[in-house]
Amino acid sequence: MYKMFIDDVRSPPQGDWVVVRSSDEALAHIVNNGMPSFISFDYDLGGDDTSMVFLRRLVDQVWDGTGAPPAYEVHSANPVGAAWIRSFMDSWQRSIDIA
Repeated sequence: MYKMFIDDVRSPPQGDWVVVRSSDEALAHIVNNGMPSFISFDYDLGGDDTSMVFLRRLVDQVWDGTGAPPAYEVHSANPVGAAWIRSFMDSWQRSIDIA
């Protein structure tokens, strides 16, 4: 299992992290290496790219409908974007709890 840090600029706190700088890079890493056990999210990933782009593609294209979403934290300075990530992740978890 591994931890993923999604941020276009910042570096992760100390520890073993896989650092990805875009939604494309994050998705490709998961396709090649499996779902991380933990994700730390920045919202804004440069230009029009955001962690929401990544999350929507992850659920639509990669997630097989089994297993819970990874544990997560949001380290984004964008309060609206951070709220969207939390809402998405919480909804994903609720969909698993209902099933």
